[in-house]
Amino acid sequence: MRTSRNFCRTAAVVACAALLPLAAAPAASAEDAVGGKQGGISLQAIDSYMKGVVAGFKSNKTDIGTAPTIIDFYNCTTSDHGYVTESTQVQLINYNYTSPNENWEKKTFTACFGGGQSHGEWTGRKGDDLYFQIKQVNGSSIVGPTMSVSRVHMW
Repeated sequence: MRTSRNFCRTAAVVACAALLPLAAAPAASAEDAVGGKQGGISLQAIDSYMKGVVAGFKSNKTDIGTAPTIIDFYNCTTSDHGYVTESTQVQLINYNYTSPNENWEKKTFTACFGGGQSHGEWTGRKGDDLYFQIKQVNGSSIVGPTMSVSRVHMW
């Protein structure tokens, strides 16, 4: 009888001891779940607008982790509105401090000029200091037509 009571006490002590690390562990925060740099994803996104930019415009550099990079333009207009088919060419660039910048492929955005959204995604890239450059506005790579975008989201 005494042996079974000692066994029950021992089992209870062991069970309590096993729970102590869980009780002492910090609770997860919202930042841990969606921010910081968890799993190579960062919320240091660009969420802004552009007004009156020309070919050659460069965005601010950002560190958005190692996930695919996505750039969305919403509601684009140009100074040539109504005279030409509107478009813009966007290039993602990885800024390198000690070697030439790494230029990713250029993408042409057209859907945002109808009041919608243009979407570009670059996969397989590496590096943290990323920015985009407007390479052309309405086919012109020189300072010419201006472009405005009501919302730019790079993540």
